[in-house]
Amino acid sequence: MNRDAAWLVVVLILGGSILALLNSEEDNSNLINIEELTCSPGEVLVSNTSLVEGYECIPFDPHTISHTHPEPVLTVTYVVDDGTLIVVTGSVDHLHPDEITVRADQGGSMSPTTTQPNINRAWSLTLQSTADKVYINITASHDLEQTFSETILVEINRTTSDETNGSNNNTNDDNGNSTDNNAGNETDNGTQNGTDNSTGNETDNGTDEPTGPTQQTYDSTDMGQFWLDVFRCQPGQNITSVDDLTTTAVETHECSVSITLNETHITIVTNGLPDHDFESTLACSQANDCTRAQNYEWTIPRSPVNDTTGDHDSTNCPEANGDYECAAALGEVAIAINGVPFYGPEDGPGGDAVASQHGAYEEDRQPIELGVCHAHNGQGGTFHYHADANCLHWHPEEGETMLDYDISTPAAVAQNTANGSHSAVIGVAMDGYPIYGLWGYDDQMNIVEMKSSYKLKQGETGYNGIDDYIYVQGLGHLDVCNGHFGPTPEFPDGIFHYHSTMMNGEGDMGFPYFLLCYHGETFLGESGGGDDPCAGYGETWGPGIGPPPDGCGGGPGAQLEDVELVSSQSVFSPYTLMMILLLISALIWRKRK
Repeated sequence: MNRDAAWLVVVLILGGSILALLNSEEDNSNLINIEELTCSPGEVLVSNTSLVEGYECIPFDPHTISHTHPEPVLTVTYVVDDGTLIVVTGSVDHLHPDEITVRADQGGSMSPTTTQPNINRAWSLTLQSTADKVYINITASHDLEQTFSETILVEINRTTSDETNGSNNNTNDDNGNSTDNNAGNETDNGTQNGTDNSTGNETDNGTDEPTGPTQQTYDSTDMGQFWLDVFRCQPGQNITSVDDLTTTAVETHECSVSITLNETHITIVTNGLPDHDFESTLACSQANDCTRAQNYEWTIPRSPVNDTTGDHDSTNCPEANGDYECAAALGEVAIAINGVPFYGPEDGPGGDAVASQHGAYEEDRQPIELGVCHAHNGQGGTFHYHADANCLHWHPEEGETMLDYDISTPAAVAQNTANGSHSAVIGVAMDGYPIYGLWGYDDQMNIVEMKSSYKLKQGETGYNGIDDYIYVQGLGHLDVCNGHFGPTPEFPDGIFHYHSTMMNGEGDMGFPYFLLCYHGETFLGESGGGDDPCAGYGETWGPGIGPPPDGCGGGPGAQLEDVELVSSQSVFSPYTLMMILLLISALIWRKRK
């Protein structure tokens, strides 16, 4: 074979190899494209020949991977019985707590009561029974894997003998037995007043029959039981359907509240719907964006403590001078006992929504209208109170409706609930301290309408509603956060608490209406990312919700906008490049020869 023939063979071999490699890359282009595609977080890419693309993204199920987990470990933390309702709280130890079902079975014809742990693995069940003896079997199960915890038996004995009272301590059932034991011990202990005290019934005082109902009191250093008793709309409670009075239809909205506790935290999960008839107002009537169920979850301290750290950002509460953590100017600042959020004083553009409602301020950037109880619906169907909220304890008389609750003037609002008594609790602040209605005790223990200590500044102050007011100590009854320390019916030894206010000490607007800062420490920095400007993906921004904050990219797993994907078809493999180099080398060698 001469040199030309040998050269031809080399060229044919190298050229054929290059063509074969290029063709192989082209044949696999679809596979490479699929591998380069990404799904949303929590999804995986799978083949689907029925679709044009040939693939689809589906939710990732970790149980498609062959693995098993240990059975769930169930713990019961507290059992509280008031004689009718039984609240059981606890926790579950499992790798996937959101897949666990906790069941409480009372036996007989009653259906089991079920719940699921929250993200902190805590759970709460509310059951109803008036029986003298109640036996509750509680289990936790992973239904998909068919694994079960050991069953925990909770025994509640409401019989009246002293021996029975001693056995009830195992279920932490102190509150439930206190009233029953008074009557049950009358005949046995008539001549043995010294042993009566063993039941801990301080309200008995040796008398056989009480003179009237007594106010239950609580420990201000552990608010868990108090909030379990105060919050409405919990499982097992009587929940009545309510109507949005803005619409022409008769609707059946139902509130929902779930409370779980651990040693330090109280978690409150609600759907944000009220337990009274309400008005969505303009968002509904003009934009068809009416009140609808939400998915709220808040965490507050179980044992509130005063904030003594100082050096806080004072942007939203300049009068506090950094001594206390500011509440949000816009959005949630507290939680009503029906699970509806309390909002700060400002409206969407930043003006004073409540002052606008009563003609003390003219909102010129967007129309604002508050409905009954100084509440309305915001964007996305989020119902909330801006002030007042005392209709939580007001009930229409025969022939009246919720629209008869008088909000015509700030002075008229307090008269809706003026009955000569201290107002009941209407909500809880994010620091765990209670919020009471408009009526409270002054320094002489007189029942008075509580007045705020804020007044309008003189002159122009700009558009921000908060900047319009200055705090004047002693102008009203309350401090810079709109609260004070003192006794309440539930805490006779005193507790720091806030009040709803409609007027200040001079009879003008009662800014900030609920609260402006937190006298106690909060957990706000522990959830939602704290100071992280990119926190809230999937809740406040993300696909289907809204754009990300500036500088936060596209969220978890997303690509930056300036990154361009380059197709693998435009890039040669190392083998192809090697063949091309060999061909070029052969050509150079041929030329030199």
